[in-house]
Amino acid sequence: MTKTTPRYDLPNAAPEPLRLVQSFVNTINLENGDDWLARWLTDQRVKPTAQCVDQARGVRESIRELLYANNGQAANGDARRLLSEVAAEGQLTIDFTSGSIVARAPGLAGALGRVVATVFTAMADGSWARLKACRNHHCRWAFYDYSKNRSASWCSMQLCGNRTKTRAYRARQTRA
Repeated sequence: MTKTTPRYDLPNAAPEPLRLVQSFVNTINLENGDDWLARWLTDQRVKPTAQCVDQARGVRESIRELLYANNGQAANGDARRLLSEVAAEGQLTIDFTSGSIVARAPGLAGALGRVVATVFTAMADGSWARLKACRNHHCRWAFYDYSKNRSASWCSMQLCGNRTKTRAYRARQTRA
């Protein structure tokens, strides 16, 4: 099992502060099951207990659903409700000195609160729509859409874009 995260997201790495959200969502490789969420929690100074990892996993997948919707796909569940609950647990407040929304809670609630504060801020400033989940349902890797017309569909044209187009071509050939 791979211990390092894939490097193919680097050309599509989100700018700060959205990079925090992207790195959180990309703590799992859905194609092979590699999961780095415990490491991400440790990097956030949170002890990765089974309960913490489970709670963070639910938040991660709720955000992924919103990113999938950013890519024109139907989102499942009520992701916004869960993120509102996480914001309350994270004790989000406005810091007029820094001009930002900050999480005041310690531990897991604070770490997840920082992520959802970034999501909310990005939604408010319009940058949220550029952070997407790959349309390849087996991948759904988070990427930042740098295209001028905001039409990018895949995390990587060389990987998921090529696979999708090749499958479509083969399907057309077998029908012909």
